[in-house]
Amino acid sequence: NIAVIGAGWWSQGWHIPQISRNKDRCNLVAIVDSSPRPHSSLNPDLESLEDLGAKYSCPVYSSINDLLADGAVASTMDGVIICTPHITHHKIGLQFLEYGTKRANGDDGGKPLHILMEKPMTTCVEEAKSLHEVVSEYEKGGNGTFLINHSANYREQTKAAQSLVMSGKLGRIRLITAIFASPLTWLFDNKANKGWNEPDDSGKMIGNGLAWGQASHMLAWIYHVSNVTPSQVYCQMSHSEVTGADVSHSATITCEDGVVFSLTGTSLLPGYEHSKPPVGKRIAIEIYGTEGTLIYGGDDQDPTSGYLELRIADASNLGQVEVIERKDLGFHFENGEGSGMGPESLLEFVTVCEGGRPYVGANSTLGVKAVQTI
Repeated sequence: NIAVIGAGWWSQGWHIPQISRNKDRCNLVAIVDSSPRPHSSLNPDLESLEDLGAKYSCPVYSSINDLLADGAVASTMDGVIICTPHITHHKIGLQFLEYGTKRANGDDGGKPLHILMEKPMTTCVEEAKSLHEVVSEYEKGGNGTFLINHSANYREQTKAAQSLVMSGKLGRIRLITAIFASPLTWLFDNKANKGWNEPDDSGKMIGNGLAWGQASHMLAWIYHVSNVTPSQVYCQMSHSEVTGADVSHSATITCEDGVVFSLTGTSLLPGYEHSKPPVGKRIAIEIYGTEGTLIYGGDDQDPTSGYLELRIADASNLGQVEVIERKDLGFHFENGEGSGMGPESLLEFVTVCEGGRPYVGANSTLGVKAVQTI
């Protein structure tokens, strides 16, 4: 039994219908939004809260307090998906962590409450650390599992990449390079897209644009696969002359153990990802170790455009290189497909809500690393 918190563009286009299609595995038990008529510059035809309730045959609430006060529904929840504006993630996350702790430790030995939070975890380092501390105690107490919806991290290609790195075949990681190019000028040059282009009203968020909207995907992937920890960042950015949003960046990230991470990103790739044919995002990742190199890249709209490759040096023969190729997996990064049963991240969340053991592609530790870096 899963509740969705937030009924905006992403929830109505992805989370809500995808949960509904998984009716053999889960139930949509509640939708919460503070607005009776959610709106988005990216979709002017969003349905009202009342219409969503009728369409999906579930109760709707105008606040989380109203949901939690309805014990007949709240007590049945196995999980909640938090898909609200970034500025609210910390407060809403803490609210459900507090409720889940009380319920799991109640006199009736209540069941766990699992949480899937949209990325980025927060847009403030202090709030990210605060949330992480509470999540750590929450999970340690067996009260539930906390996942972040960095969809690329749950892909089979990502699992394979992490497995190769963790096998030690690369040796000690010394250098990481990553390039992420998106066809998103239409998004970051449009003043109507205020939530994507301007810092929120908290006074805690630094900037807005490509870094928060897109680099968070790449950072989450790198930190998950390599398990490096950032310690210092130097970055240069360029900005939209229309909105002021950051649209390109080049960063050098110094990590613990002397690892150097070079990150480059831009939204200036010509095209549109929803055109026919679509223009995909272009990704190029290389992780260099003392004994081998992991290479992964391609066009995220074309699975045949790339594959995972590991090159291992032979210390006894400098001219000999062992190559491990996973062409069978092809290239995939984020999973933004709106049709079907949902991305791997959502399906793993359903698994844990069913009582199973999920693949944890992004936890709160990773969430803090990404927020700190941005």
